[in-house]
Amino acid sequence: MRATQFITEGATSVLYHKTGIYAALDIISDGEFHMSSVIGNASEQKYAPKGHPYYLSTTRTKTGDYHKWVGSSAVMFVLDGDRISNRYIVKPVDYWERSWQHSPGRSRESEDRIFGRTNTLSTDCVREIHVLLKEQDNRHSEVVRRLLIAAKTRGIKSYLYSDEKAWRLQDQRKTLSPGEARDLLRGHRQEPPYMRRPVRGQGRGENAYGRSDILNWIELIRKQPGMPLSKAADKLRYNIQYYGDHTKQLENDLFNAKKPDDPEYPLVVKLGDWMIKNNIDLRGLSDMLKAKWRR
Repeated sequence: MRATQFITEGATSVLYHKTGIYAALDIISDGEFHMSSVIGNASEQKYAPKGHPYYLSTTRTKTGDYHKWVGSSAVMFVLDGDRISNRYIVKPVDYWERSWQHSPGRSRESEDRIFGRTNTLSTDCVREIHVLLKEQDNRHSEVVRRLLIAAKTRGIKSYLYSDEKAWRLQDQRKTLSPGEARDLLRGHRQEPPYMRRPVRGQGRGENAYGRSDILNWIELIRKQPGMPLSKAADKLRYNIQYYGDHTKQLENDLFNAKKPDDPEYPLVVKLGDWMIKNNIDLRGLSDMLKAKWRR
């Protein structure tokens, strides 16, 4: 089977999504998942149905290779696959082309991707969450405590484990009661490093002018000829005019920032939504801006 093909099965009624405790706290606090983007990512675009450039990776098994390794903490979301299928396209994907059959020590990887037109998925589809915290840690314990409180506030069932095997199997007989978890959850309140941070500074994907290259493309789209441009955007305008297709770097930046935990992710969504609305790809975007700013 080729990597660009979908497995011809339907999505299961129960789906699982593993993530970290910080991401889980953001998800429950916001009341929505933020899905990854395929914009500018040729290998991922092969899987996405037309007009659905955002996806959330889930699995139909809680014990597969996607969940094989965990650190000192982890969170497993149990999702209502039937409810999701009523609103989203769900496609089973064998991303590694059944390589698990020939790799010692590996079991089957069964990925179900949820594809959406927008980048969010409501937590209304969450049946329960299973939280692993192996030992007390001032920072992690405090985040897990806030996560459990947020889940209770939203009416989502939550289960806490200190044993990895019990967590992986979701053996509710071995969950910790509030009294048993008191010492485990003891920690000092502090601001965790939330995923969605402002796009500033000299980070990856930023140019010599100290701002995101993706933001320069957005500026050229929004502004009209005759309006003043930032130095970085004007440099991009010049390069598009005199050096032809200039989208390779943009493609790399979009790929690197495709996941919700990247600080440039909001810009990827902003640019991606505009491209979908205007039915344009990266090459078409470059040609459009070249013609627009030729004046």
